[in-house]
Amino acid sequence: MRMLAIVMAGVVSAGALPVSAQQYGPQPDEVTKREILGIREAAWRAWFANDRAGFERIVPAELVALGWDGGPWDDRARTVTQMGEFAKSGRKVTALEFPRNVWQRYGDVVILYTSYRIVLTGRAGQPEETSGRGTEVFVRRGGRWVHTGWHLDTVGR
Repeated sequence: MRMLAIVMAGVVSAGALPVSAQQYGPQPDEVTKREILGIREAAWRAWFANDRAGFERIVPAELVALGWDGGPWDDRARTVTQMGEFAKSGRKVTALEFPRNVWQRYGDVVILYTSYRIVLTGRAGQPEETSGRGTEVFVRRGGRWVHTGWHLDTVGR
């Protein structure tokens, strides 16, 4: 009976481990993680810089994007239009951070659960900060990773 109590205590306490100490399924290797992080960073920066060619190299036509503003589900064409609208606003990225990442890899698909923090220079030069969470999907196709979808939410603005 004592042994059962010890085993049960171990099982219960294992569930209390922080996210960084838990494994949520198959993990990509370190090379893949670096590639994905680079692609993710490039996609976000291309969007905010209105770099259509760079964005389309990373993000395929079948993109499904759910933005942090709760609007409609977007495809790549609509997302590119939004890039141009953002560029016309005159706002710029002054900070872009991804403080937390949790990975799952299933063959040629990687799901990246993340948190983000972004600071933009506002229309009047005032900083605008947004933070939130995201789920991003990457697929290995033709020997390279592409960013096929994301779902973002906001935690604070």
